[in-house]
Amino acid sequence: MLLADLSSATYTTSSPRLLSKYSAAADLVLRVFDLTMVVVSGLVAYRIVFGSWVPAAPYRVAIATTLLYSVICFALFPLYRSWRGRGLLSELLVLGGAFGGVFALFAVHALIVQVGEQVSRGWIGLWFVGGLASLVAARTVLRGFLNHLRTQGVDVQRVVVVGLRHPVMKINHYLSRNPWVGMNLVGYFRTPYDIAVTEQRQSLPCLGEPDALIDYLKDNQVEQVWISLPLGERDHIKQLLQRLDRYPINVKLVPDLFDFGLLNQSGEQIGNVPVINLRQGGVDRDNYFVVAKALQDKILAVIALMGLWPLMAAIAVGVKMSSPGPVFFRQRRHGLGGREFYMFKFRSMRVHDDHGTTIQQATKNDTRITRFGAFLRRSSLDELPQIFNVLGGSMSIVGPRPHAAQHNTHYEKLINHYMQRHYVKPGITGWAQVNGFRGETPELRTMKKRIQYDLDYIRRWSLWLDIRIIVLTAVRVLGQKTAY
Repeated sequence: MLLADLSSATYTTSSPRLLSKYSAAADLVLRVFDLTMVVVSGLVAYRIVFGSWVPAAPYRVAIATTLLYSVICFALFPLYRSWRGRGLLSELLVLGGAFGGVFALFAVHALIVQVGEQVSRGWIGLWFVGGLASLVAARTVLRGFLNHLRTQGVDVQRVVVVGLRHPVMKINHYLSRNPWVGMNLVGYFRTPYDIAVTEQRQSLPCLGEPDALIDYLKDNQVEQVWISLPLGERDHIKQLLQRLDRYPINVKLVPDLFDFGLLNQSGEQIGNVPVINLRQGGVDRDNYFVVAKALQDKILAVIALMGLWPLMAAIAVGVKMSSPGPVFFRQRRHGLGGREFYMFKFRSMRVHDDHGTTIQQATKNDTRITRFGAFLRRSSLDELPQIFNVLGGSMSIVGPRPHAAQHNTHYEKLINHYMQRHYVKPGITGWAQVNGFRGETPELRTMKKRIQYDLDYIRRWSLWLDIRIIVLTAVRVLGQKTAY
């Protein structure tokens, strides 16, 4: 996400120079195309199921009804907003939500009027899958085409900045490496609050003092003005906005919040008041991801339990034979929101008292670990009972590994933003683990690095990242030498 999206624009209007004479027509074409794909996918599904392109009367009514619901849902969802600077996955998730809403309405309609007695359920299912696949494919191709045009300099928005501060430098670096975003920072107007930048790092030309901004806008095509002044310079920001009142041009505020320990920052409006979210976990960031991740966790946990229960039963026998004591090891950990829960493992150590406040991680040649337990820890098989934690809702398949409660008490005083890792559910495996930070952390810098990976995971959280971590866990982590 661009840092310019941290807050709602302090002042914004539509820029005539920004609106291409073809944009309204393109929007209409896209809307008509989406609705056409809904109808065509229904006809194709009918052809596959019944061998004819001419549907019977009940099917024609079903297609017409679904078309009406599509008009409603596609209008309610932000499908036709500008996706400039946002990932394809975000757009496809909104598309999937809109199309899912269409068929949810159709399902309710079908129950009320008993459509199921008149049309084939197989046709409905094939229509849904085919329609969604065709819409996703079309949007993917369209996004690729637009990205290609923007890398060639077509449909690129020109931006000038008042003030040169760290967020602007970061954005400029990002845009220079990602031309598909379609934004070009053409220069900045210097202020007394600018950061010192060496000539070697200076990539933005200085366009003069802020007094020259209006004349520059008169003589040059600019789509956006960004204001990058300290938050305390409220009067200066107001003066700039007053001078820009005569120009219907988009204005954005780019606040310098790097020292605030941001996590998944974003902007929203509550009661028409702009609000900046400085820290929020993945649970609060995007409802699409929350639902999808919850489904992913439950489905994978059930599949894993069905496939691994014979192995888990054999391990349970091995644990009982290795030393006296219970099969499972249960320990208090902190989970989502810092709430405590009990995490389960196959017991790999001889029974001992671990209820004190002393921090003692497992170490190499640890005498507490049984021979069978050492094998379980090296192969990560001792973690398998955490499948029950996932099914119970206290853990996810992927997330920051839960630390012992004593470790949290210790490290939260030593590592900045340590507790931010509890913005999401802990996981059986995580981003830190597949990057080599698994097992003992004898040095503080090692734990700091692990926490950096945990917070990076929360910032980058997506289903694709989860899948990548699961695959990397099988490739890198199992049998890793740092576990003992």
